[in-house]
Amino acid sequence: MKLTEILERLRQPVPPELISYKVIKGKRIDFISWVILADLLDERAGIDGWSWKIKEVRQIGNRLTMVGCLTIYGEDRSLTMMATGSEDLDCSSYGDPSSNAEAMSLRRSASKMGLARDLWKKEFCPTPKLPDLAPLPPIKGEITREEWLQRFRNEPTQKV
Repeated sequence: MKLTEILERLRQPVPPELISYKVIKGKRIDFISWVILADLLDERAGIDGWSWKIKEVRQIGNRLTMVGCLTIYGEDRSLTMMATGSEDLDCSSYGDPSSNAEAMSLRRSASKMGLARDLWKKEFCPTPKLPDLAPLPPIKGEITREEWLQRFRNEPTQKV
């Protein structure tokens, strides 16, 4: 399968029955576990159509940080995305710091490929609407692109 076809398959929505959630500070956070993510990669890219590796592990203060690389292999080319994941060394959540940091890195890398990206889009934080801006007044001596084209389009190029 060509890479573009695989990426299209990765962008398909995650079936709702595969989505888990947790409540943090009173807000529901939807996610998919790394195991489900690996199953989706197998299904949509092929068992031998992807690879995962940890590129870097670092302790920064009281956090463990990892950089992971997800590569998708198409018949015609491959694509690699890297992402970080981090966790408190004294995490009180399920799992241990390294497993949690790696899972976060894998989920972020996969999202860069399009997989489960819809879970990352926050309904409670919509993209802000930018204000309509009036055109800036011209600077003295400045002309617009259209004026430049009118003046110089039909003039022969001068040799220097």
